[in-house]
Amino acid sequence: MKTLMVTTKLSVVMICVLLCSGCWSKVEINERTFITAMYVDKGEKTGEIDISLSMPLPNRLSPEGTGGPGKNPYALVSATASTIADAMEKIQTDLTRKISWGHTRVVVFGEAYAREGIQDAMEWISREPLFHLSSYVMVSKGRARDVADLTPVFEETPSDVLREFATEENMLKTQMLSVLMADKMNQGFAAPLLESKATTMASEENKRKQWTSQVGGALFKQMKMVDSISPEETRTVAWANRKLDTLSVSVETDDEKASMTVYNMNSKIKVKLVNGQPFFDITLKGEAELNSVIPVLKVKDVVGVKQIQQKANEKASAYLTNAIKAGQRKKADILMLGYRLEWAYPRIWEQLRPVWNDYVKNDLQFNVHAKINIQFVGSESSY
Repeated sequence: MKTLMVTTKLSVVMICVLLCSGCWSKVEINERTFITAMYVDKGEKTGEIDISLSMPLPNRLSPEGTGGPGKNPYALVSATASTIADAMEKIQTDLTRKISWGHTRVVVFGEAYAREGIQDAMEWISREPLFHLSSYVMVSKGRARDVADLTPVFEETPSDVLREFATEENMLKTQMLSVLMADKMNQGFAAPLLESKATTMASEENKRKQWTSQVGGALFKQMKMVDSISPEETRTVAWANRKLDTLSVSVETDDEKASMTVYNMNSKIKVKLVNGQPFFDITLKGEAELNSVIPVLKVKDVVGVKQIQQKANEKASAYLTNAIKAGQRKKADILMLGYRLEWAYPRIWEQLRPVWNDYVKNDLQFNVHAKINIQFVGSESSY
């Protein structure tokens, strides 16, 4: 009996020891390198792809680091191969740490690669289990590699700058999940368009450095870039998608020139059947505050405020209409209206889904109207 009890106790102790033995298959954090941004370009040779990965350098992230003063706290490693997997293997071979995708938040495609199609890259990304579907997709005019060289004046690294472009919601925000949904549903989408140029920067001792700007939107159909739209049109697309924080609008009536800031922005996209065909009613909503009016607008001049408000609504509606029509010309449903049609009228969507791209170009019916309500007129002293 005593022998049995001793054996039982030893068994429990051994089990506890085994459970406390730690993780056998994990890699220590100091043996990993965390990729923060991925840049994808068309290679110089036909059929090749150029991959660049941005990653922080832990030894340079603090003043006591061994990198020395004036050293960038990040690195950029590139490789060219016939497939993304081969390029990744080349990069991993030259690194002393294991690549980890858990911190990747930005993917930038060069325009040449985007126009040929991003299908291969998206297929690889969707199969990488650690790649976040909330990561942001952007397109660069020219090479994506040039964007990686931007000067991060306000942030630590270039990838931080690009991430903040999206999270600040000043232009357009497109996430990986939306791109994959558009592909599965045979629809289009719009992504932010970047441009990188060398310019003289006072913060960098008046040296010429790379500065990257958001210059509009890139329109996609079936995972290929087919056109681009202006910054104003891009912002209204973001507004329709409820991903715009504020918007500045300047208008001119017969009597005044006025500027305003639109906030509390929202939108509604409804679909109904007209003569058996889907009709999309798109409404942009927002409140506004007048920033300036020339000549001075009297506080009690209700007619003047209504005229300014009407002009602002007409301008916003025209921008979004032009953006949708730009997509129509390329058979691209950039607002994913088909997704809303599926929810409202699934049977009609099943009929139109195989020919949706042609339907968008030839038969899509929609109406856009903005409802900007000027809440604050302000006042000026007169002497």
